[in-house]
Amino acid sequence: MDVDLKAFPNLPAPFLLRLAEKLGPFVKNIDLTGHTKLDPSTLGQVTTSLCVRSAPTIDFAYTQLLDLNLTGCNALTTQALHNLVIHSPFLRSLCVKGLKAVDNTTFDVLALCPHLTSLNMSRCSNISGVGLHRYASAVLGRHDQLALKELRLCGLEGIYDEVLGVLGRAAPSLEILDLGYSRSLHNSALEAFVACAEEEKSTESVVLTAREAGREARDTGRYRRRITKLRHLSLSNCKLLTDIACSNLAHAVPRLELLELAGIGTAMKDEGLVRLLATTPLLRKLDLEDDADITDAVLSAVTPSLSGGSGSEPTQPLQTGQALEHLVVSFAVSISNEAFLSLISNCPRLKVLEADSTLISGAVLKEFVRRARERNASDATLVAIDCRAVGEGAVKDVTAITRPRKGWCAWDARKLAYLDGRDKEELKVGQDECDEKRIVLKSFYNWQTVDAVQAARGQHRRNSRRAGSGSSDNLEDVAQTSGRMRWWSPSSGRRSPGNDTPDGVVSDREGCVIM
Repeated sequence: MDVDLKAFPNLPAPFLLRLAEKLGPFVKNIDLTGHTKLDPSTLGQVTTSLCVRSAPTIDFAYTQLLDLNLTGCNALTTQALHNLVIHSPFLRSLCVKGLKAVDNTTFDVLALCPHLTSLNMSRCSNISGVGLHRYASAVLGRHDQLALKELRLCGLEGIYDEVLGVLGRAAPSLEILDLGYSRSLHNSALEAFVACAEEEKSTESVVLTAREAGREARDTGRYRRRITKLRHLSLSNCKLLTDIACSNLAHAVPRLELLELAGIGTAMKDEGLVRLLATTPLLRKLDLEDDADITDAVLSAVTPSLSGGSGSEPTQPLQTGQALEHLVVSFAVSISNEAFLSLISNCPRLKVLEADSTLISGAVLKEFVRRARERNASDATLVAIDCRAVGEGAVKDVTAITRPRKGWCAWDARKLAYLDGRDKEELKVGQDECDEKRIVLKSFYNWQTVDAVQAARGQHRRNSRRAGSGSSDNLEDVAQTSGRMRWWSPSSGRRSPGNDTPDGVVSDREGCVIM
């Protein structure tokens, strides 16, 4: 039985206790996200109610919990949390993100949960690499392996070489690893994570030359690396990393689909990144935001050749870029428009391109929109904010098939006030934001469209309050808030100056827009 209570964060403690007592050991999944007032004594009583005894002669009660989410339960203590985990030996998924009650001893308790496959301890300020090292070492000490497939430790401190080295050996099934914002993570730690000793005969590995491993060409040594099962790797904002970290991972992550290396900055160069990308043919998303020194070489590494673009030959190996759907290269000011055009033309599945604060031009914008329409892509997105080469004319030319925001219809989206063409508001401004076939185009001029829609709705409400007064023609003027004609306005004539002032006097700020 699933108990999802995240929508009721202020649930009274007596009701929660009564619910736990009635459902008892039948509860297998429980979500208490946002229950900030959940105190240790209440959780202790809930734990007791969820327990079942296997036999009268056995003095150990246990729950049948499989999935547990306590995100935001900040009033809990370490003892109350450990009591619940100890009595949940079948636990498969645990999320305690951001809890101060989590410390290094929590790792020791988790060693008693052999079925745990998903663990989220991101932003827990009282844990460090010492606890993770003990957790992995305890499992290896009993000649066992962790069942973990997902491990999220964003912001973890003290991740040194020996910590990731032990983790790599103890968790061979790991598919998702999040180590973002780890300030102590170094290139050598990732090398230790994939290192494979000669005695590990049963481990799937690959032997590389010095050149393949990113070492000096005169080095005659051989380097053996473990072939991991990682599909998602997040190393964003790990400030000590450089592109050498990418070289250390080359040939060890052939199943990688999502790679996040944002916020590393100018230390991320082309050489190591290109070496890694050449060995990740399944890559679907690549995040390189704020890595300002990358150049066309990186885009070339994720751009498949024309001969392999169709993928019609069943025996032909998949090229990097053929599966690419989402690319983030914001603030990469050294990438040329030719590289962007080649990428857009040759990546058949590319749907999202985030290139704000780059040299991207109006021609690239139009080509992306044209290709997205040609491929019939849903929710295709181009982010071109603060791109000086993207002018208002280019944005105007694709108005009929674009939208400023990716709208969605739900109760949670009501305050965002998306413009939905099915509502037939007849505002005469803006574009349908809930039409998934329209390309989402984010730029300076598109944000002004959102403001124009908001102003039109306000004018419409004011007109509806004045029975018999005003004219519907006023809606055509709401986009001209400064007296200057805009391309999203349905009228083609210019307004007379001074219309925005009460006394008709011409303002010296005519034509200025304050954003």
